[in-house]
Amino acid sequence: MAACATGVGPVPYTVMPSALVPVDGEHNKARDFGRAFCSALAHFKDPDGHSWGDCAKYIEIAEAPQAQAPFTTPYKFMLVGGFGGDCLKNVRAFAPAIAHLKDAHQIAVESFAVAPYASSEENGKSIAKHIDEGWAAEKVAAVVTIAGIVGGVWQPDDVRALVQPEHAWIDHGCPGNVQDGAASLTREVRHSVLRSSPLQVPGYSLVASSTLAETSSVLQPMWKRLSTYAREQDGEVVAWEAILPGGKYLGSMRADHWAIALPFDSLYKGIDRNRFPRDAMFEAMIRFVSSDISPAEPAGRAPGTEGVTVRHGS
Repeated sequence: MAACATGVGPVPYTVMPSALVPVDGEHNKARDFGRAFCSALAHFKDPDGHSWGDCAKYIEIAEAPQAQAPFTTPYKFMLVGGFGGDCLKNVRAFAPAIAHLKDAHQIAVESFAVAPYASSEENGKSIAKHIDEGWAAEKVAAVVTIAGIVGGVWQPDDVRALVQPEHAWIDHGCPGNVQDGAASLTREVRHSVLRSSPLQVPGYSLVASSTLAETSSVLQPMWKRLSTYAREQDGEVVAWEAILPGGKYLGSMRADHWAIALPFDSLYKGIDRNRFPRDAMFEAMIRFVSSDISPAEPAGRAPGTEGVTVRHGS
């Protein structure tokens, strides 16, 4: 009735939203991850060398920081960037965070580049082939999504428009087959995949949600359109559709879709809400997932022969 009263037409739902049910206690790890994030944040400085301040500014559920144990993990980690990630100029997802983990903790995170605009099916085959060949003796222990396009996007045309070559942040040498990958972002395709390919390993999902004021100017028009469908969204993805079915929910960061992963900072006009403690968040994620995965190893498999795949965006 309210929609009719304000003159907003009916929404043509081609795919119904995911079931809105509470995340049960076994799968809701938001409070535990909030503690891990706030504990990590206390050891990081912002780009100006100052404290990041109150942890609650960056995460929905903040917890008092605790002393951190020495950081070791038996797992290997592989990061796979999101849609068009390798076509972004002068920036790669979590690059400073990965460098910090290597320099400060001697923990290596491999960045695996998929074709920027290939379909999800092609990218999946590429990732599987790399794991089979490059991680010969290892198996995937878990999959982590960070603002992942799990259930698809409501406005794929808006996402496609962000990676057109006329934008300053796009490398002009990138391929032009944007439509191929954009087709895989649709909710119809993603829901079909979720129905036919249930998660085979433990899953973890960290989502992003921003207010209009917390969203970079270039993403604000999309944020406004997406707000028709959901309040909890990051300018590209509805937060509750970024959770892996059957996976563990790590909580919601107060960031837009680019701020949560991409260190643009002040490189480009219009990407003006990008300052965010990504390094602390990424380290907290590595720490938390490493400790949360069941320590029991399958018979015949030596400890340390499993890897964790981390995916941002698509």
